[in-house]
Amino acid sequence: MSSVLKWNMARRPRWWHQLQASKNEALLAVDLYNRSGTERQLNAFILHMSLAWLRLMQAKVEKDGGNLFIKDKRGRKVRHEDGGWKYKPLNTLAEELFADNEALRENLGFVIGLRNIIEHRHETDIAYLVSGKTQALVLNYEKALTDWFGLDEGLGQQLRFPVFISSITQDAIAAIKEAHKRVPKGVLEWVHDFNAGLKPEIAEDQQFEFYISLVAHTGPKTEADAAMTFVRMDDLDVGQPAARAHMQTIIRDKKVPVAGLDQLRPSQVAERVAGAIGKPFTVNNHTTCWRFYGARPPQGAEHPERTRSEFCLFNKTFGQYTYTEAWVNYLIRKMSDEATYHSVLFGRLD
Repeated sequence: MSSVLKWNMARRPRWWHQLQASKNEALLAVDLYNRSGTERQLNAFILHMSLAWLRLMQAKVEKDGGNLFIKDKRGRKVRHEDGGWKYKPLNTLAEELFADNEALRENLGFVIGLRNIIEHRHETDIAYLVSGKTQALVLNYEKALTDWFGLDEGLGQQLRFPVFISSITQDAIAAIKEAHKRVPKGVLEWVHDFNAGLKPEIAEDQQFEFYISLVAHTGPKTEADAAMTFVRMDDLDVGQPAARAHMQTIIRDKKVPVAGLDQLRPSQVAERVAGAIGKPFTVNNHTTCWRFYGARPPQGAEHPERTRSEFCLFNKTFGQYTYTEAWVNYLIRKMSDEATYHSVLFGRLD
């Protein structure tokens, strides 16, 4: 057999090379993120993880014999101005390959969107703010990698991604609070608005934001023990009040709506918003806003309880909707912007 024939038989398919390029991008992204010092290079992490995801999905589509190209209405491939073919972007591939996984798609969308508003001098502080989402991005990548291409292609032994120990000591808690204060207002509001726009079940999904609780391990250590053990909250024995009381949470706090807490009538919301923004804001304006932002279902809806619970609650006993402090603050932020005020309330830009 000739050497040329042997070489042709040994050639790897193109998708395999794409896969290796994807893995290299992921390793580089995590390496940059883990570098010690004051700069965590969040922007570089997002850039390389975006490339890792793009090449991973391209490898998957190509391996399965799918279509990677953008096509016109007649089904013909579309060219760039420079003559090359246009490939499907990251978001399009994610929608096609993860049609049934909204949490993963939202995580990708969040991280990609964040890159456009990062202020480099605040990268370290922003990294703390979004650490749960960046960690979910890596975990989601590893799962997709092994699900699609097998455990042998996994990077589990190489991706050493640190957990941000946000609340282990009082000093750490104070440091996180200070970092949160330093995050630019525009970035903070963008993050809050993105989170507020999610369905509750997506916002709480670990594939959107990775958050854990740590429980101190007591008793003799065995060879099977790891340095850190993850325990599901649902698996804790109800007879462990001390453990529950002293458990420190990581990444973010969760607020659960409680009956009678922060519940405001539409007139109260309108009055508060008008006073804060210094412009007219009536009950009718409030109605326009809850419709525009989808805070609650329309009147007469079959399921009136399906509200955005962080903004609005339905009182089944009285058949009424009430609104939260978070909704008031959200409207104040939105309506304080002159363009948004006129666009949402009057359908025009002044």
